[in-house]
Amino acid sequence: NKYEMAMHRKTLRDNGIKLLSAMENIPDTPEGIILESLLEGMAEYYSAELSQKVKRGLNESRLKGNFTGGYVVYGYTVTGNKAEGRKLVINEDEAKIVKYIFEQYACGTTVKEIITDLKNKGISQRGKPFPKNTILHILHNEKYLGVCSIHGKTYENIYPRILSDELFNSVKRITDKNKYGKDSVIAR
Repeated sequence: NKYEMAMHRKTLRDNGIKLLSAMENIPDTPEGIILESLLEGMAEYYSAELSQKVKRGLNESRLKGNFTGGYVVYGYTVTGNKAEGRKLVINEDEAKIVKYIFEQYACGTTVKEIITDLKNKGISQRGKPFPKNTILHILHNEKYLGVCSIHGKTYENIYPRILSDELFNSVKRITDKNKYGKDSVIAR
């Protein structure tokens, strides 16, 4: 960023530090000022162009239904490799637990009771007991419907569907009512 570079260069000069380049021989003359500005502009252009290409590549990968990285949502597993395209598939064991959490919450069970029930059954989230925030995140995550929104774009081919619209919407109505509640108690 040319603006940031100018600010940092001024700070260095104010403190008596001279900036030298190992790659370019920039003279301490008026011509050096033009050369330095040109090099900074080219570097900023390269960075902006690279960012644009990366975003375009990620979008194309998502349109093909490929998983582009990040945290894998509970209920899914990544298969494949980068060359072939990494895809998300349903982890059947975890998907059953996701459905169970949704069904219990839809029936009026509180998050605290769901956590206790899962703990009593010996069910954990990747080796650890389910924390309240994870259960709440699961209950709000529309990826279980097969929908993924990234930077204002919606993709419906990355996450395989685990839940029905009816079950998800039923839970959504309850969580919306309990939005400001203390213990996620159902307000009917």
